[in-house]
Amino acid sequence: MGDVAIRVEGLGKRYRIGERMQRKTFAERVGGALYSPFKRVRSGLRAPYAQEPSRQVETMMWALNDLSFEVPKGEVLGVIGRNGAGKSTLLKILSRITKPTTGCATVAGRVGTLLEVGTGFHGDLTGRENIYLNGALLGMKKQEIDRKFDEIVAFAETERFLDTPVKHYSSGMYMRLAFAVAAHLETEILFVDEVLAVGDVAFQNKCLGRIGEVAKSGRTVVFVSHNMAAVERLCTKGLYLNKGIGVLTGSVREAIGLYLGHSCNEVTFHDEPLTWASIKQNGRQLEIEAEYKFPESLEMPCLGFVISDYLGNPICGTNPLIDCVPCPTVRRNAGRVQVVMESPLLLNGTYRLSLWFGDGRRDYFHRHDCITFDVVNMAGLKQLAASSVGPVAPQCRWLFS
Repeated sequence: MGDVAIRVEGLGKRYRIGERMQRKTFAERVGGALYSPFKRVRSGLRAPYAQEPSRQVETMMWALNDLSFEVPKGEVLGVIGRNGAGKSTLLKILSRITKPTTGCATVAGRVGTLLEVGTGFHGDLTGRENIYLNGALLGMKKQEIDRKFDEIVAFAETERFLDTPVKHYSSGMYMRLAFAVAAHLETEILFVDEVLAVGDVAFQNKCLGRIGEVAKSGRTVVFVSHNMAAVERLCTKGLYLNKGIGVLTGSVREAIGLYLGHSCNEVTFHDEPLTWASIKQNGRQLEIEAEYKFPESLEMPCLGFVISDYLGNPICGTNPLIDCVPCPTVRRNAGRVQVVMESPLLLNGTYRLSLWFGDGRRDYFHRHDCITFDVVNMAGLKQLAASSVGPVAPQCRWLFS
């Protein structure tokens, strides 16, 4: 492998979807065998046109398809893509949890994984015992675990409950200890899936800081996340996955650009006057678009929106009536409304969109938090995002005398 930590060649993973045969007990199988001769006789007496109901046809789905890339030692690779793109499947194959259907994946070095909360933990063992158990599973010697033990416990903040079985831990304590073990034991390669979303904000920042320390120490990290700001801050190279097909980019910003360019967060409303809506980031702009259809004609179709942070706190919102924008006066019962908002005021992060639709006299539609979207400012706002307070970057003029 030389200076290559991970090599993937023609990797593919196929899953069968559709109806699966139900498992039968021993008694059911014996009864079926005894009944089958009579069943054949009865089926022969049926009319020619009487047929057995057709079974659902099983189909195959490729979670990954012909994926090839290399990760040099010491690289921090950010894997991004929409839900169902194959990110978690890739990490499970690299971690030897799942076997590939085609191709191969070679990993050179001792691997630590954090794919699910408490993977490898035994509920009846104490926190202390699980630290040593996890270390042994990763191939660590007892002396190595002893050397890191105090650091792991301090990071997890579970000193008081160290000799308590982990099945009595809260989900937060379980998460802290699991991450501390995976991040502090001396593995050469670390795989991290989207598990940091389980913890609170303070713990997430603590984990991201630890991943940054691991990356700076020269270890190889593969980081899967929907948090584009964290990916941009931590990773040096990006892998964009789209329906199992990957594009390895030279920089993580290129991967984020592909992700934002191909992803259009949209939602369809059934049996509603507002039938469809989408939001996408186009460079420094956010575009919100919606379609409406009414049984009767409208004179002033008005679309309003409210953008909230990931906690649901409103940040900004408006509609044509507030902005004193003249709406079309031609009466129509169907159409499309589009609004473009300059986005540099929104800092990197995850936001929610609420929509309202009316005609100035009556409200016909209101849906709270119907779309979730990410904002990633690609024009060097990293320093601004790190130092500003709140999700909005104020545009100010400063005067000194």
